[in-house]
Amino acid sequence: MGKHDYMPSIDFFVAAEKYFAKMVENLQNPVIKKNHLDILEDELLKETRELARLLLQGHLDSRGDGDIGAMVISSEKVKLKKRRKTSRVLKTIFGQVKISRVSYSLVGHRSQFPLDASLNLPRGSFSYGLQQMVVQELIKGSFEDSLLTIERLTGVTIGPRQALEIVKQCAMDFDPFYQEKFFQIRTEELLLVPIMVLTTDGKGIVMRPAGLREGTRKLQSQTNHKLKHRLSKFDAGNRKRMAQVASIYFIERFVRQPEELLSELWRKTAKRPRPLGKRIWASVEKSSSFVLSELFEEALRRDPKQCKEWVVLIDGQEYQLHEIQKIAQQLKVKITIILDIIHVIEYLWDVAHVFVEESNPSCEEWVESKLLEVLNSQGRKVAGSIRMSAAKRNLSEKQLKKVETSANYLTKNQEYIDYKTYLHRGYPIGTFVLEGTCRYLVKDFIPITGARWGLEGAEAILKLRSIIKSDDFEDYWKFHLKQEFDRNYASKYQDISKVCSVWS
Repeated sequence: MGKHDYMPSIDFFVAAEKYFAKMVENLQNPVIKKNHLDILEDELLKETRELARLLLQGHLDSRGDGDIGAMVISSEKVKLKKRRKTSRVLKTIFGQVKISRVSYSLVGHRSQFPLDASLNLPRGSFSYGLQQMVVQELIKGSFEDSLLTIERLTGVTIGPRQALEIVKQCAMDFDPFYQEKFFQIRTEELLLVPIMVLTTDGKGIVMRPAGLREGTRKLQSQTNHKLKHRLSKFDAGNRKRMAQVASIYFIERFVRQPEELLSELWRKTAKRPRPLGKRIWASVEKSSSFVLSELFEEALRRDPKQCKEWVVLIDGQEYQLHEIQKIAQQLKVKITIILDIIHVIEYLWDVAHVFVEESNPSCEEWVESKLLEVLNSQGRKVAGSIRMSAAKRNLSEKQLKKVETSANYLTKNQEYIDYKTYLHRGYPIGTFVLEGTCRYLVKDFIPITGARWGLEGAEAILKLRSIIKSDDFEDYWKFHLKQEFDRNYASKYQDISKVCSVWS
């Protein structure tokens, strides 16, 4: 049968029509009319899925077998003349369908299937619609629960290893997508926004030994396990590989007084400007220095003439700080580094719990008073008063160490906690955008009981979660399908337009 030799459509959909008629007949059955709504819903869900599968099968049959003539010419200009009728099975969101198609081949060369190209079929046995469902379910958390949900909705059983391969395949276009994406964000709205914020943080992921960095893997191999077949809470050390999370966005000025910010932090009364053009990503495979370089490269793509005021929010980690300063110097960009106020507050609470009973209301009052001083750019003064107060108390060595750690944090980062100036300039001083991101990207999917991740699997999950967190999934999926078509089909034919019209 040739490409245009179609039979009347009724012949292809007769099975679906008969099945639908049977569904209507069943619903009119006196016995069925006595069923409760929940039973009707359950049965109709299964029957509707089967009806959709039959409709899809009929449509696929109506497309012919992809016979486009005597031969096809490959991208290597090889004429593939041997034709043979074959078939393949594809699992879809409605269930399994069978696709009959003609192959074109020649000894020593890979066979080509024009119908596959016309339909943009995946190389594997799972349709792109089913792959999309797998991705959107798996990135929520537990593989086991997600796969059970997919089986309940589609009737298709997918094993964990198959699912992980799907995830890795679906994440492969992450970098090229964002290399193209930045051209689309230069709107007039963003051109008028004065501030560009770069922020980063790191979170550990429990990995299989093969996925650990070399130094960590050596230390891990020397660790005695408390349990034989699973990790206990005592085995957490030397099990993690750092995932570096990065974010970049534009934002309007938000000028405030220290007292106003304090009220916002404590009572959450203020409405902050909305981040614009936000992109978020994470990697456990790449080094932190590489991700930081990517962050600055993305910033230069967005603001090549450095017309914006570049604000870099950090948590005070020394290696991260030195890397940021080094990269900024190499690229000759002017940045304002700001220490995240959230981390400063955590250190103040550590001291407060040493000086005051945690349940005592004065504990919160102490933190509030010291935080106001810090917001007024008096961090060094606060560090001195903390040390003086500690000297007047009979503290244990552990308590003294905690106090000194907090005081040192304020002192050594004095240059980056000039909050009164930052607030006057309307700069953000907290990584509020990134805090929720780290929890979603890393913390929420890592602590699955007993879970240890392979490097490629963890990296793929992080990429796909990053895409969704950046509100880019719909655009990414279209891009990914276009890339798949180019990889699987457009690059395999001398003239893809002679094979099909999809994206040609």
